[in-house]
Amino acid sequence: MGDPAGIGGEIIVKSLKIIGRNSIPVIIGDRTVLEAVARYLKKEDLPDFKGIGEASQGGVELIDMGSVERVHFGVSDPEYGKASYRYINEALNLLSSGVVSAIVTCPINKKSIHSAGIPFIGHTEMLADFAGVKDFVMMMANRRMRVSLVTIHIPLKEVPRHITTDNVLKTIRITDYSLSRFFVTKKPRIKVCGLNPHAGEKGLMGEEESSIEEAIGIAKALGIDVEGPYPADTLFHAVDCDAYIAMYHDQGLIPVKTTDFERTVNITLGLPFVRTSPGHGTGYDIAGRGLANPLGLIEAYEVAEGMVLRADNHNLLTKS
Repeated sequence: MGDPAGIGGEIIVKSLKIIGRNSIPVIIGDRTVLEAVARYLKKEDLPDFKGIGEASQGGVELIDMGSVERVHFGVSDPEYGKASYRYINEALNLLSSGVVSAIVTCPINKKSIHSAGIPFIGHTEMLADFAGVKDFVMMMANRRMRVSLVTIHIPLKEVPRHITTDNVLKTIRITDYSLSRFFVTKKPRIKVCGLNPHAGEKGLMGEEESSIEEAIGIAKALGIDVEGPYPADTLFHAVDCDAYIAMYHDQGLIPVKTTDFERTVNITLGLPFVRTSPGHGTGYDIAGRGLANPLGLIEAYEVAEGMVLRADNHNLLTKS
C-alpha cells in the first residue's frame, strides 16, 4: 500500500477491476485505509477481500496489518512511516516463503520513514538490504523508453565522484542482463549519457567521461552492444535503442517521465525477485480528494506480471 496517508490506497481501489486478470493480487496494508478511500470515492462495491491463499479461483486477497486506526490523508507522520515499513517487510516475508511471485510497491514518504527511525531512504534500499544485494540498478521505463541510473538518491554535488568505471560498468551489465531476461531482447542495444555538457567536449568540460568511456570499452569487450558517451541534451529525442544509461537522477527521469508520465514504472534491477512501482510519489497534495490516476499502478502491476512470465520462460530456455 505504501504510505497510508498518500494516494496508494486510492490507486489500489481504482485498479481492482483491472489488475489481476492473469494473477491474484495480494494487497498488504490496512483495511481502514481502503474503507476510508471507498467512502470518499462513494464506492459501495469494494470486493469481498479474501484471506491469504483463499483466492485460488480468482478475486483479491488482503492482508490487513492493523497498523493504522484512522488515517489523515496528505500528512507526514512517523506512524505512517512505520506502517509503510511493516507493509514492505510482510511482502518480503511472503516472497521468501514462495507465497507471492513479485512485489509491486505504492509510493512511500521519505520524511515519514526517516522520522520513524527507519535507516533506509526508500523502498529500493530496503529491498536490496533484505536480499543482501549491493549491485542493483533503478530503471525507469514506459512503453516508449527505458532509462537506467548510475546514481540514484544522492545530492547533485556528490554525483561526479560516483561516476567511476566500476559503477558505470555495473549499471551497463545489470541493464543488459535484465533486458535479456525480463524483456525478451536477445541482443540489447544500449546508449550511455555523458555527465557533462557536450559529453565533456573531449576533456574541456570535465574529466568524468574518461571513466564512462573506459566502462563502455570493457562492456564492449564482454560482448555487450553499448555506445557512448553521448551528450544527454540530444540523446533522447529519437528513441533508437533498448535502454539508456543516465548518470544521475534528473538526467534520466526528466526524459522518461516527460514522454509518458502516467505510465512510467520504476523497476529495480539486480534483485533476485521482481519489484516494480509507479513512477510517481505519494501525491500528498491530492491525497484524499479522489483525483489520483491509477494508470501508473496498473502499468507497474502488468509489467511485473510480464517480467515474472518472461523470467520463467527464460529459465526454461536456459536450462534446455
